[in-house]
Amino acid sequence: MSLILLCWFGQWVALAVVSGVFLLWFAATLSWTCADGDQGRHALQRAYNLTFGWGGGF
Repeated sequence: MSLILLCWFGQWVALAVVSGVFLLWFAATLSWTCADGDQGRHALQRAYNLTFGWGGGF
């Protein structure tokens, strides 16, 4: 929702920063889930849940 609002109001630098934060957080959680022993689709699903908070992630 925040990305949509930033785009709507033309805040391109803030949009890039917020998108970058989400991307870095997802990459970090994906690395963590892979190091934790998850592989493939389950690692992606768990990283997505940890990044966006849907489903608890654990």
